[in-house]
Amino acid sequence: MPWSGWKRVAKFALKTGLAVLVLVYLYRHVARTWRDLRSHGGTVHVDPIWMVVGAVLYLMGLSACGVVYAKVLRAGGAPVSASAAIRAYLISHIGKYVPGKAMVVVMRVGLTAPYGARPATAALATFYETLTMMAAAPIVAALGFAFGPSPIQLVPLVVSIGLAGLLVTVVEPRVFPRLTRWMTMPFPNIGPDALPTLSHRLLGTSLLFAGFGWVLLGLSQVAVVRAVTPVGVAPGLWPVVTAGVALATLAGFLVAVTPGGLGVREGVLMATLAPSVGEDTAVVAALALRLTWVAAEVVAVGVLALARPALPGMESSRR
Repeated sequence: MPWSGWKRVAKFALKTGLAVLVLVYLYRHVARTWRDLRSHGGTVHVDPIWMVVGAVLYLMGLSACGVVYAKVLRAGGAPVSASAAIRAYLISHIGKYVPGKAMVVVMRVGLTAPYGARPATAALATFYETLTMMAAAPIVAALGFAFGPSPIQLVPLVVSIGLAGLLVTVVEPRVFPRLTRWMTMPFPNIGPDALPTLSHRLLGTSLLFAGFGWVLLGLSQVAVVRAVTPVGVAPGLWPVVTAGVALATLAGFLVAVTPGGLGVREGVLMATLAPSVGEDTAVVAALALRLTWVAAEVVAVGVLALARPALPGMESSRR
């Protein structure tokens, strides 16, 4: 076997081993917490109304990030409407559960190309939107940890500030075009003309929309906590909960050892939620959030698969 083959095998083995370790750790932590909860006579009651509220807030947060994708497509000259871009964005999110995350790009390109987007431009817009969304996450996390109640969670705050500086640098309009030279994508006509016209104004607007999206995702966790415990989360703790959701989701994206960040996200979220809501509630809420978001994505795919915006040619023919 050539060296490249051994390299792929070693990489696969390493990622598989890390994924197993993460899932084993998560399982043991959840099992221990569940035993402690049962030993104290505790039970878990779920309020379906608040779960639905959490799902709606999640889809609203994703839609805010979908606006970023639409804006980047427009910057690339693609005549794709905001509704078509957001629809493609929401449907393609189900692709993150396929190992490798490439399916998200393939699905988003396939859903926007019929509306006039070049496949290469749609692919590059997907990468830029994703990195911008990830850059907004540590900014929101840093603000949430900094302005949350005392004592401040210093380690997550410092990590968030560092990641914010790194990721904002990656999406800086003068830096990102240079990074695209090393990208390899299975789409034709990858060249400088396929890259959207990036600007600091576009970056600033994108970070604002993505940041608003992260706030909604944080409120989704607040709603899910309320669904699993009548006490809920005090309003003064909402910034810390939002910070935890942003940082945990970012960790699941960066440490890509499992599809959809499974295990990594829950582990980080449990650790950041525990000081605010207690360890038992943090475990239940983190797992319930995963179920809520997956259910929301499945329902959104089912609805949006039927609600297809008219193609540009069809609109003119109807008039």
